[in-house]
Amino acid sequence: MTDTTTAPAATQEAVAALFGALGRDQERARATLNLVPSENVLSPLARVPFALDAYARYFFDHKRMFGAWSFFGGTGAGAIEQETLLPLLRDQAQAPFVNPQPISGLNCMTAAMSALASPGDTVVLIPTDAGGHMSTAGVARRLGLHVLTLPMADAHTVDHEALGALLRSERPALVYLDQSTVLFPLDCAPLREVIDRESPRTLLHFDSSHLNGLILSKALANPLDRGADTFGGSTHKTLAGPHKGFLATRREDLSERIDASTADLVSHHHPAEVLSLAVTLLELRDRDGAGYGAAILANARALAARLHERGAAVAAADRGFTGCHQVWLDTRSADEGVAMADRLYAAGVAVNRVGVPGVRGAAFRLSSAEVTRCGATEADSTELADIIADVVVDGAPTDRVASRAAALRARLYRPRYCFEDDALEDPAVPEWLRELAAAVGRGVYGEDR
Repeated sequence: MTDTTTAPAATQEAVAALFGALGRDQERARATLNLVPSENVLSPLARVPFALDAYARYFFDHKRMFGAWSFFGGTGAGAIEQETLLPLLRDQAQAPFVNPQPISGLNCMTAAMSALASPGDTVVLIPTDAGGHMSTAGVARRLGLHVLTLPMADAHTVDHEALGALLRSERPALVYLDQSTVLFPLDCAPLREVIDRESPRTLLHFDSSHLNGLILSKALANPLDRGADTFGGSTHKTLAGPHKGFLATRREDLSERIDASTADLVSHHHPAEVLSLAVTLLELRDRDGAGYGAAILANARALAARLHERGAAVAAADRGFTGCHQVWLDTRSADEGVAMADRLYAAGVAVNRVGVPGVRGAAFRLSSAEVTRCGATEADSTELADIIADVVVDGAPTDRVASRAAALRARLYRPRYCFEDDALEDPAVPEWLRELAAAVGRGVYGEDR
């Protein structure tokens, strides 16, 4: 029998190298102010399910579908999904029919399009040069759909007259609103009016991946209230949850089509993520989710306004800069953008360098969501803008910027708007689980500071 109690030296070195790298990566994250719009940070308690047995289990909800469990590892998650997650999601999405099975935003997109259109149908998408997601057209074509683009008056505004003509001539099955690079979220109401007048059988879906935290917190209008037939998307951007997704509707017939689609496109839907999303939605309900959503908007405007004051080329200054979490910053050229992004990251500020509508070459797509999640105020956002402007406008040395970024990050070192350890001070919670939750907070976020 092989002795497994003592690892060979080479194995020990490999493990040490691996976990040393993980440790350095985590320490880097602790020291970085993250402004990437597609990212956010889980609360300590929302991370706990990933350290539990549930993470290793399959979750086929056979009990609900067939009256008996085939994979018993899903029993606990299944009960929590039915008793906690689904009621919360129905309430916050303001929809009687919700589906939490998608395991990512792209999986959610695929499920929605396959449910709402059939091979050979026409789908209308936001063009990428107006902020449409780069993958949407490819997914649609792989589903056998004919792709047309939504006519735009500019990067932020639909040409409703041209849309009416397109609807009359093409009769698309679906208009899919998929803004991922967005300053001013499209209002579904005027689109609904044009659709109802010109092509009443056309469905309208709002991909809310970037905006779910703002919609569920009621900082932005619910797309269903504004005329969308369905909405949904990923749960890890402005909604500070796990990498997962959901779809919501008020129409039972569309809910049945969505359920049929996810039954084919999702195997098991990951019990740890289900549990984590339940925690996240509880926190959104009970830990000032409304304040969190409002602060995201206020912080984005404060960040943009101060950058503009400092002489940075902030997009849409004539329109108030932004109506969501994103702020766009023109870096003048791709080469300059690369250098600026590298210098900011070296100083402790992570930005998203991408192409954005209306800006030639590379730009920065910034987000207020994660720093807000960590407790940032408008004053903090103004200070953050000064740090960025020191590099982008003034060309300040990295070490000078790094000290200011580190001081700000030290104040914004862990998630807020979430449960603290005392939420587990109940006899029903085992002591070992309380200790695990506390250890997660200390280890991941450095709560020893």
